This record gives sequence, structure tokens and C-alpha cells, in this order.
Amino acid sequence: MQRLLVSVTGLAPGAPLGSAVALCDALDARRVPLTLLVGPRPHPEVAGFAAARRRAGDTVLLHGFRSVHDDARPYRRLPVLEARLRLAGASRSAEALGLPVDGFGAPGWTVSPGTRLALAEAGLDLLLDDAGVHRLGAAGVPTTGLAGLVVEPGRSVPTGWRSRLTRTRRPEPVAELVHLTVDVSRPAEPLLAAVDAALADGALPVAAVDAVGRRRTRRSADGSVDPEFWSTTA
Repeated sequence: MQRLLVSVTGLAPGAPLGSAVALCDALDARRVPLTLLVGPRPHPEVAGFAAARRRAGDTVLLHGFRSVHDDARPYRRLPVLEARLRLAGASRSAEALGLPVDGFGAPGWTVSPGTRLALAEAGLDLLLDDAGVHRLGAAGVPTTGLAGLVVEPGRSVPTGWRSRLTRTRRPEPVAELVHLTVDVSRPAEPLLAAVDAALADGALPVAAVDAVGRRRTRRSADGSVDPEFWSTTA
């Protein structure tokens, strides 16, 4: 059975919170959980909204390391040392607003091996990227997860994930994950239509955390958290 994951981006400073609330209401009515990608320095109201949604069962992912002028290019080639520094600063900013995060999703959906390693070392081992949703091991290598491409209904492939199978001569295997995403500033109708189609096809709605399984915090004998087992979802 395919899993349906719906993610929302654009929750940065100045995000249209009313549109986000309306989208959440529409998905709640369909019993579809959300995966919220929130920038590291959101407006306090956005942080409060995301924290409340997380308590209700949604997943919150850190969306990049910087709050402004952030694009996809740096994440594809970022070395591990720089990724560690940027991640530490972004995590502190989110924590200062009282916003716990479950993992990471980069602008552009692609990250470098160095970024994956920095995420795993920091315990932020849930990664949502252009290949699916993954749990990272100690070396930053995905250990578990679900494979599936990202589709932005109404903007990328108009007919959704189905047309991806018809654009090549050789049939592709059915993806484990249907990942639909929308920017909160854009109309929600194409996304909701794609969600309805996926549900009609029998896809099971999941948030990113539940797609790869929740992990519990484990501590060593001296009381420190072992990064291999640390998780903000505990």
C-alpha cells in the first residue's frame, strides 16, 4: 500500500498564517496529517502554530539553515564542517522560540553527504528529500524509509505522480510514497484535488515521523544523550 505524505512549505517570516490554518482544516477533514517545513527563524505566531500542530500529531521539519535568501544550491554541495555550524545556529533559533523539530527538509529537496552527516550527528536524523523520507544512520546514510518523488500539484506535473510513469518508455516500479507539497502562499485547490485522488487510489495518509517510525531517547550511563538514539520526537 502506498503512503501519502503532504508537506507544506513557505512557513517563514511573514507567512500567510490564515492560509495555513485553512489548509490544515481542509486536510483535517480528510484525516490527512501534515508535515510542516518551517524556517529557522519564523514569526512567533508561526512557531506557536507549528508547535500546536505538532502536539496534535503533525510533523515539524527544519526547512533550511537561514531565514532569508535561502535557495537549493548550497545544500547540494555543503561540506560537513559548514553544515555543522549552520545547523547548530538554526537549531538554537528554533529552540529559542519553543519550537521542537523532528527532522530536516532542505529548500530544493536535495542535500549533500556532509549535510546528512551533520544531521545524523546532531540527532536530527529524519530527512525528507527528493527521493523520499528517510531515517539516517550514524554515518548519515539512510537506513530506513520510503521512496517517492516530490510532486507540487498545479506547478510541477499537472496530472500528478501518474504522468511520471507515462513519460518514459519503460514502466517504473510503483513508488512506496506519494509526496505532495504546496507553498502556503499558493492556492490549495490543486493540492487538495491531488490528495483526494491519492486517497481514492487507496493511499494511506502519514506524517513524515510516522512514515519511518518514531524513536525514543536513550541516555548513556553518565546521563548524556547518545546521538545515535536522540530524537526530538521523544
